[in-house]
This record gives sequence, C-alpha cells and structure tokens, in this order.
Amino acid sequence: GGGGGGGGGTVSTLAGTAGTSGAANGTGTGATFNHPNGVAVDSSGNVYVADQYNHLIRKITSSGIVSTLAGTAGSVGAANGIGTNATFNYTTGVAVDSAGNVYVADYNNHLIRKIS
Repeated sequence: GGGGGGGGGTVSTLAGTAGTSGAANGTGTGATFNHPNGVAVDSSGNVYVADQYNHLIRKITSSGIVSTLAGTAGSVGAANGIGTNATFNYTTGVAVDSAGNVYVADYNNHLIRKIS
C-alpha cells in the first residue's frame, strides 16, 4: 500500500491565534488556547480539544465556534460535575465514542474522565 506521491494538503487554522495563549471562547482566530494537547472528532464534525494548561475541554464546531465543554480556566482539581463545575489537572488527551461521550486523560489527577 499506499502512499506516495505528490499532492500536499492545504493547511489552515480552524481556531486559535498563533503565538497568543489564553482561554477565550469565540469563532476561529477569536478563540485562544493554552497548550492544546489532544483532539478528537465526533460523528457530527465537532472537534474536542484537551486544552492542557487551561485545564479545560473545549469544543469547536465545524464552523469554527469554540466553547468550553467542561472545566474552568485556571481552576485545578478533580471535581466531577456539569460543565464549569467540573475541574481537571492538565488535560492531555481526548477521545469520543459512537454515542458522543467524551473521554479525557486527566494527567496530574491520574484519572480517565467521562463527559456524557
């Protein structure tokens, strides 16, 4: 198999601003991240990001709208809860199952977390 040849893909920015860290939600380059460290895509084309230094899980729609799915920027912990009531300690990976559940590698808490 596979591979070879020439073609190359076009690289573009889905979300974030080069060289600018932060935790702003917004559309496209209006959003900021702080050491994104893992992405996964669901069956609807939404992208989930482990935003490591912000201790967040972020969601990016196919049109580039960024929101916070879980966690509070800068708030470290291991609390379970809904949305911003949950806390993480260095999110480093994310996966999505066929039912749309999001799984998070919560690095410094030594946990695998599930967001339903």
